[in-house]
Amino acid sequence: MKISLKTKIISGYIINLFVILVLGIIYWNQILPEKPLLWDWISLILIMLSLGMLTVVYFVIQSQLKAKNKAETESLENRKLLQSIIDNTTNPISVKKINGEYLLINKQYENIYRLKKEDIKGKTDHDFLPKETADRYRSTDLEAVKLEKEIQVEEILEQADGLHTYLAVKFPLFDASNRVFSVGTIATDITERINSQKLLVAGNTFFNLSRDMLIISSKDTFLKINPATTIILGYSEEELLRKPFMSFVYAKDLDSTLQEVAKLQSGAITENFENRFVCKDGSLKWLSWTTYPDVETGLLYAVARDVTAKRNVEESLKEADTFFEMSLDILVVATKNMFVKTNPSLSKVLGYSDLELKSKPFTNYIFPEDIATTEKAIEELQKGTALVNFENRWICKDGDIKWLSWTATTDIATGILYAIARDITDHLKLKEEEQAAVNDLYENEQKLNLILENISDGVIVANSDKKVVLANNMANEMFGTQDDSKISDNFSEHFEMYFPDEKTVFPIQKLPMERALVGELTDNVEVVLWNAKLQEKKRVLLSGRPIMNQQNQVIAAVITIKDITKYKKLQEDLKKTELKYRNLIGFRKDDGTKETDEENEDKTTDKSL
Repeated sequence: MKISLKTKIISGYIINLFVILVLGIIYWNQILPEKPLLWDWISLILIMLSLGMLTVVYFVIQSQLKAKNKAETESLENRKLLQSIIDNTTNPISVKKINGEYLLINKQYENIYRLKKEDIKGKTDHDFLPKETADRYRSTDLEAVKLEKEIQVEEILEQADGLHTYLAVKFPLFDASNRVFSVGTIATDITERINSQKLLVAGNTFFNLSRDMLIISSKDTFLKINPATTIILGYSEEELLRKPFMSFVYAKDLDSTLQEVAKLQSGAITENFENRFVCKDGSLKWLSWTTYPDVETGLLYAVARDVTAKRNVEESLKEADTFFEMSLDILVVATKNMFVKTNPSLSKVLGYSDLELKSKPFTNYIFPEDIATTEKAIEELQKGTALVNFENRWICKDGDIKWLSWTATTDIATGILYAIARDITDHLKLKEEEQAAVNDLYENEQKLNLILENISDGVIVANSDKKVVLANNMANEMFGTQDDSKISDNFSEHFEMYFPDEKTVFPIQKLPMERALVGELTDNVEVVLWNAKLQEKKRVLLSGRPIMNQQNQVIAAVITIKDITKYKKLQEDLKKTELKYRNLIGFRKDDGTKETDEENEDKTTDKSL
């Protein structure tokens, strides 16, 4: 049987009181036969004092016990209050010893880690958490102990509904000696906040990356705009936020825009409202607005798309329809075998009315021999192959035959054919005439080549751009090439050119080629051509003639090249022979002295130059 402390104290007090009283009575009885001495009275007084002190001690202990019980009761109530508070908070809370053993957890902590308070005491994180997670928690606990101050760390914990992020505040707890004896942790689930931040970041990213204009405004002023707004309108963000947005609206659209803003103030949503804004460069942009008003705050949330191109296309379609009717080319919209829409040019070319053309399959108007190829081309069109410059013949209302050249494409989804045609009847006739002329020209060219190849002189022909377009074999042999176009017009790529004295450089602008291209005729211009590569010298006579068109304009030049090298060599040899024989017969100078062979040779050379 367990005896309470209070019972033990009362029992001890009674026993001690009884013992002291018995001792006092015994002592008193011993001293009665005799006269009590001083020491006897002192002993009795001490016994009485002991009795009084025992009583005082008893009441002091009772008072302390009562105070202790009251303190324990208050402590228990405080612990219950604290436990109640921490159990009813949404934050998981724990207290651990320095060695990592748990002292306290709340219900939220129990729910998260699926633990019970009675099971957690004396255990550490390593008893129920993965080692990596437990090591991380232990490390942050020790850091708070080491620093002896509060720290904040983010901890990620996998729960039944996925990963959760907690912001854990860890703080040391001190005893009466100001020594750290445990570590407290209060964690806050910040998963939603982080997700909200991510959503906000994502929203801002989309806001900034959107190609459409995204705007938050009051009833008259832009409050926030995305970069697309500045790009489309050309103004800086500061310029757009500084002025009322009505100042950017095109004057002719102000009334309709004001009416739409008034509707927004009543809570109505604006969809696909279009108006024009004046850009910074003065151009106009058509914008299509969808706007959602927040009646409580008065803010307007708007999305605008640049539909200028769409508007231009619509205008272009109107213009295109006008051009469709005005076009001199034949424009046709058709199914596989019937005209759906034709412009007046087709009626003008074939002579049938628009009603006649649409009343029958268009193959009825095609020349019989071309029907098969036409049907084959249409089959290819319907497979998605574009038709370019397809030619066929059509029978006109007056029985005449017209050649038409078609360029067409197909809308695969609908099977509709879109075609453009041009009457090429006259063009084909002209082409036939041109071919006949080309044939005549070719024949004449062959005759000319035959004549040129039988001429002993070199002949080259250059066009007005100074490009050699024709040369005979003699010219090619002289320039060392078989390709006429490789011959340079001024010969400089093949030879060094000198006057007959073989010392003075012959100017290019004096060549017969240059002079002929400006309309000047030249005959027998003597030039010395030195081929440095072959170390060979040629003396030639150059003649030039311009070729004029009907407008008396120079279109080409003909140059003849006569090689007189051998002739000049024979002439020099003849001179030398003449001088030799003159010396043999005793020819003397005017002063009566006889000429030497060297002098005779010098004279011969001078005359030849």
